[in-house]
Amino acid sequence: MTEKRKRQTPLPVQSRLTGETVARNQVKRHLGKALAAREVTLGETPVPSLWLAVEASPFVLHALVRSDAELSDLDRFLRDVWMECCGHLSQFESRVKDERPVQYVIEPDEVDATAFLAEFPPEWREEIGRRLLSHTPVEKSLATPVSEAFSAGRTLTYEYDMGTTTACTLKVVAEVDAPWPAKKKVRLLARNERPAWVCRDCGEPATQLCTLRDCGDGDGAAMFCARHAKTHPKKAHPDEGGDDWMMAKLSNSPRDPSCGYEEGPRDEEPYVWP
Repeated sequence: MTEKRKRQTPLPVQSRLTGETVARNQVKRHLGKALAAREVTLGETPVPSLWLAVEASPFVLHALVRSDAELSDLDRFLRDVWMECCGHLSQFESRVKDERPVQYVIEPDEVDATAFLAEFPPEWREEIGRRLLSHTPVEKSLATPVSEAFSAGRTLTYEYDMGTTTACTLKVVAEVDAPWPAKKKVRLLARNERPAWVCRDCGEPATQLCTLRDCGDGDGAAMFCARHAKTHPKKAHPDEGGDDWMMAKLSNSPRDPSCGYEEGPRDEEPYVWP
């Protein structure tokens, strides 16, 4: 899992609809008014949509997704805005009481317990099979429509990278009719303001962190301003060469600093428009 770091909680949220920054507990009211005020423009079509809140504390995204979009579209959005580093596998999962878990993956497998159950006496097989399947996830494709995956207000979890995993939860805030331009499937409505990171050495705003795990403290990774980021490797890690390879830019993402993740300046551009 991504290491925790000391940050202000909860972080304010920046609206991509109005450009305003609002408190976390006001974001739903603010975005609701902004969505209701939007008018259909030339080339747009009103489409039933799901408004989703995506959380990996203290980070948060609010996104609008067409109901006829697929989970693969949502997967691409999360990769582009928050997660992508090396093309790792990812999955969504739904868990509901008294139902088998459902995992949405790129290549689903069908569970066949026939050979396993054949090793038990016939009178035991039905009960063992029932218990086995109740804990074994049903695998479905990422081509599943979001309207199906989030039916009945289901909450999904999302995991990126099955080795150094970064996870988040996705909840339906509301179902709305929203105007969509052609070919667009997911829209970024808002995201948390960048945390006020502080340099460990001087207290000035931090811009980089040390990726070596033994460098952090109880609050997580060690963060530094530009000046101390240059001196930290030689001062603290001479045995590792004292070079700047261990330093990484701070990113507004729960993926940071796993697997060398680094956000790009235009990661969210495809998902924001007037």
